[in-house]
Parts: sequence; structure tokens; C-alpha cells
Amino acid sequence: MEQLTKEEKRTFRALLFKHQDGLAITSIIAVLNTNGVLDFCHQNQQTTLRHIINQFPDLNAGYLNVALRSLASQGIFEYKDLSDGIVLQTTPKFTHLKKYINLYMIFSEVYETQLRLLDSEFKTSFSIGKEVLLLSEKLREIRKENNEDAYFQNEVLIHLEGVLLLPVLVYFNFNADAQDIAAETIISKNQFLQQFLENLSLLRNDELTKKGQFLIDKSYAYGVTTSYLPVMTNVADYLSGNFEHYFSRDKEGNEQHVFRTINVWGSGGSHSTYFKKIDEILLEIFNKPLDQQPKGIIDVGCGNGALLEHMFNLIWNQTNRRDDLDKNKLILIGADYNKEALLSTQRNLKKADVWAEVVWGDIGNPVEIDEKLGNLYGVKLEDLLNIRSFLDHNRPFNVPKNKSSYTPNSSGAFAHRGVLLNNTDVEQSLVEHFLKWKPYIQKHGLLLIELHTIDPKTVSLNLGKTPCTAYDVTHGFSDQYIVEVEVFNKALERAGLGLNKEHYYKFPDSELSTVSINLIS
Repeated sequence: MEQLTKEEKRTFRALLFKHQDGLAITSIIAVLNTNGVLDFCHQNQQTTLRHIINQFPDLNAGYLNVALRSLASQGIFEYKDLSDGIVLQTTPKFTHLKKYINLYMIFSEVYETQLRLLDSEFKTSFSIGKEVLLLSEKLREIRKENNEDAYFQNEVLIHLEGVLLLPVLVYFNFNADAQDIAAETIISKNQFLQQFLENLSLLRNDELTKKGQFLIDKSYAYGVTTSYLPVMTNVADYLSGNFEHYFSRDKEGNEQHVFRTINVWGSGGSHSTYFKKIDEILLEIFNKPLDQQPKGIIDVGCGNGALLEHMFNLIWNQTNRRDDLDKNKLILIGADYNKEALLSTQRNLKKADVWAEVVWGDIGNPVEIDEKLGNLYGVKLEDLLNIRSFLDHNRPFNVPKNKSSYTPNSSGAFAHRGVLLNNTDVEQSLVEHFLKWKPYIQKHGLLLIELHTIDPKTVSLNLGKTPCTAYDVTHGFSDQYIVEVEVFNKALERAGLGLNKEHYYKFPDSELSTVSINLIS
């Protein structure tokens, strides 16, 4: 296939983000429309969140705020957090959206079909669902009908395409990777999949188009967002208050709100750039004189132990510490709240011939982790380098013990089991979270990768350049607390912790930063 030009890469990369926007907001638009919220906003044009909550008392306030803010990130509302509350105002784009709401309603009906697909046992001849195939044909038709409408072509069309495309691409690429089968092999054996891809311009004359090759090669980038399809399929339940079971686990211990294995697959493919920076920091730390090095590493939220295995191999192969391992054993510990994850870590590290221990641990309770390390392994938490990746925002929310005198700076929409959270409390809770860890990380530091939000206005001006809308939806409805980079760093400062400026990175390094790496002490 021909090499892609820079412009083609830029165009297709924008599709990666806008497709995720579409999967995130289509069901939200449909549910808000069904409940009359959009008509109310159309009639009032400028209103407050409190007024909307009062007008729709049967809708859950916390998740309603998450939903409305996600549309503000798409430029459908202006969303301002003023001293007397959140003000929402419709924009010209809201008027354009009204023209196409019926399409969002129609396409929202296939979420259940897509959810069943992701949850099904994989076969190379898998069925994508008759409804999905028919809608792909419909999309091909209406693309031509609305050829002169720039808003439709640049946003609506791509949103609806994302609803159809993401679950299908993720399903067969995730399983293709797991079973070591080429994606092209799966396509060649599935006539309905071929027709589906042709309808969406990914396949032509039995050959992948440039668009098709790019999106299939990069399909892991859809993995994290698509893994939360149970959340996006059930927005109506979240808004009606019928959400508790999504926070529980099934009989096998699996989470109900996310396909965790797909989430891990998507994360692994997307996070390689971040882990390269982590490697640079680790190499510097473990090439220092031995008396300046930590005794080892604890990975809180260790998952399946892959990061611990990687770090051990890095230290073994590329640092001076290797020469001292016989006399000064490198202590590796995986901590996780999920007992299945600990068992997985043990199995995987034993198979990889990596010596490591595990401990059950709650990120919100470092005192308990420290006690367990002392009792079980004779080591103090403060003597280890603490590492966490994309975990702090997913900690259980604790109501702040102290009242904050600071004006909140985050534009985020946050809820805990449906309760609308005050952003002052969210920020103060983050400060108090860091204060708990402060005694244990001042000696050797806390190396962490964290996810962030961006204010809706900035996102709306940069559609196709950030996946932030999808992050806000998936994390907002699953009670996770992603705050802006600046807000996160301010919380560290308020907790009396410092950033190592030599090892501080943002991705991208601009106002669109959604990931940061910090070495904190």
C-alpha cells in the first residue's frame, strides 16, 4: 500500500479522536433528548445546572452534570463554573445538532448489539449484527445526501461512524492479537464484515483503503474508550439512578462497568511512549551509588505484573545494580486491591523467573500497606521507590476531613455513586490523599503517570486533537476523578510535595495535555 502523506495521517488521526467522541456522546444525546432535557435547554438557551436539576428531579444530578459537560466539550453548550454555580448556554452548534438528533436516536439503538458482540466468544466468522450492517449502509447513503453540510461531514457523520466502527474493530483486533491471527485473515473470511467495512470506506475491491489500514493498525487506540461500552450503553440507568449493580462484580469477580482485558490491551498499545520516559528515570535512579538507591520498587495497582517484570529486566540488563543483586537483593512488590490481580501477578512473575512478592493494598490506605510490608517482608514502604500508573484518579472518593479555603480551579464534573460533588471537595480530597502518602515517599519518591481532563472550551476548539471528551464520559460515569494538569500539580504543592523538574513531562506538551509523568518527593 502507498505511504500515507502527512496530511492523510493528520486526517486519520483526527478520526481516531472524533470516533471516540461519537461513541461517548451518542447515547448521552439520545437519553437527554428522550427525557426532555435538550428541549428545555433549547427553550431557555441560558440556564443553570441547578435549574436543570430542579426541573428534572427524577434524573440523577451527579451523572446529569457529567453528561452536560461532555456536550459542552463538543461545543454544544458553553459551560461556566461561576461563583454562584454552573451556567449553561446553548451555542449555534446546538441549533445544528437539533437538525440531526433523530440520527443520534437511531444509532443509539445499536449499543446493546455492540455490547453483546464485545461480550461474545470470538469466531473468525463472527456476526456484526444485522442492525449494525444496515446502519452502515444508511450512513453511506446519508453521507451523499448531506455532502454540502460541513457540520454533518466533519462531526455528525464521524460520530455515528464511531458508534458502528469502534466495537467491531476493537473486537476483532483484540481477539486477533490474542490468538495471533492477522486482521486481514479475519476480514477475508467474513463476507458481512467485508460489506460493513466497504460501507464505511475502509475496504474497496477486497483491499483495505488507506483509511482502513490506518484505523485497523491503530485500533488499540480505541481500546480504552470501547472497554467502557457497558457504561455508555446504560447511560439511561445512570441518569435514572439504577446504577448500583454496575459498581459490583459478577460471580466470577469480573467488573460490570468495563471489559478489563480490553482496557488493558488498549492501554498497553497506547502507553508505550509514556513508559519510555519511565525507563529513563529508572535508569538514572538505579545507576546511582548503592547507598543512594531505594531497596526496591513497589507498584501499587500492579495489575498482571507486566510493569514489574519490565522494570526488573530493565534494571538487570541496563544498570549497575545488577552487580550488587547477590548481596543486596532488589525488592519487588506488587500491590493491588483486586485479589485476582495479585494471583495473576504471582503467576506471571514466577513464569518469567522474576523474584517478587505481592500484598493486598488500598491506594487510599498507605499506613496499612506499610504495616503489611513490615510484617510480611521486613521492609518499610519509605525504603522503596513507589510507582503508580493511571491509578490515583481511580481511588475511592473520601469526603475531605478539612474544609478548604481555596477557590476550586477544576472545570471537571464529578460524582460519587450519583451524588453531585463540589469541586472544592474533589480538590481537597486529592490534597488529603497526597498527605497520607507524604511520609512514605519523601525518601525515594513517587513515580507516577496520571490522566487529566481539559476545560470544555479548550476541547471544543480542538476537536479531532484530543480524546478528552471520551475520557470525561467514561471516567465521569464510573466515579473516577481526573483533574487538569495544573490542578493536579497544585494539589501536590498544597500537600507540601515537590516535583522533580528534570523528570516532569506532559503529553502532549501543550494546553491539550491529558497525561503527565511526575517524580514526586
